[in-house]
Amino acid sequence: MQYKELANTGVKVSKIAIGTWQFGHAAVWGELSPLEEYQKIIDEAIDAGVNLIDTAKAYGTSEEVLGKILKGKRDKVLLATKLSRQEYDYNTARSELEGSLKRLQTDYVDLYQIHWPKINIPGTWHKADMEKKDYEDVFNSLIKLKQEGLIRFAGVCNFRLHNLEGLGEQALDFIVTNQVPYSLLWRFYDVEGVSEFCKQKNIGFLAYSPLAQGLLSGNFDKDVKNVQEKIRQANILFNEPVYARAIKVVKVVEDVAAEIGATPSQVALKWVMERDVVVSVLSGIRKLKHLEENIHAVDIPLTEEHLKKLDEASLNFQNTLPQGLELWIGDNSKENLEKLGIKA
Repeated sequence: MQYKELANTGVKVSKIAIGTWQFGHAAVWGELSPLEEYQKIIDEAIDAGVNLIDTAKAYGTSEEVLGKILKGKRDKVLLATKLSRQEYDYNTARSELEGSLKRLQTDYVDLYQIHWPKINIPGTWHKADMEKKDYEDVFNSLIKLKQEGLIRFAGVCNFRLHNLEGLGEQALDFIVTNQVPYSLLWRFYDVEGVSEFCKQKNIGFLAYSPLAQGLLSGNFDKDVKNVQEKIRQANILFNEPVYARAIKVVKVVEDVAAEIGATPSQVALKWVMERDVVVSVLSGIRKLKHLEENIHAVDIPLTEEHLKKLDEASLNFQNTLPQGLELWIGDNSKENLEKLGIKA
């Protein structure tokens, strides 16, 4: 395993981390696996050197599952969870964190994150923007929770540039991570300046959905109508005409994978790992075989030429998307997509 330092903390984080939304949210991901299957995934990940596990109250029973699995292993991992409510005052944050600690069967978390900022994006489920008090509450709550010894480090998730700027310098010196959707098919945090801003402030990305909900694995055919899962249908990338354009990027990934004897998933993951701003790549795992494949992505030999080829295909795709999108939308009707600026 390879590691990167978490900001200036001196703490080393594995380049691959485990995301556990799939461990506990049957309404989104379908029938859950037996606890023993998740136990095997976590045990093998730890044995392979993975030391970061990410969860959230919003992930169904994920926290409870991890609480059972990590008995006797808590000191082997960095445990990250989130304040999933968009109420950031100390009393709410403290109450929510206490619930998470109880479910996780621990007395502290290593990284406590604000799950979502308030953000107003027409045509999506995001309906309100952050106000000055919200930013003040975020900082005051997180700093107090750290002073109380309940969290070691603080992070945010899904924060765009204006959200980060709204935090202010004192909070930015305190925040160590921004967990964002980041892949060859989702570069908004690059083109809108978030990546550069975070590098300047020494805030590392925890990259989630690095395979674009499996699209970059090469396991989907050219007809988006065959995609049945509602969670994917709500993803911009799985709606036409975006899907057909995305498949062209997948083809480039497949070509590179064939050239170096790797899988498309490994190529896509390795590209994310190689980004300067990324401290760790969150890999959502449901099956043990996928864990093994993803861990080996750390070692595949992508050359500068490969990285340039992938980057070019990625940005060509990104430039076809209107600015300001979020990855998931509540309404994927043709009319709403057109309102968002997505047209054939």
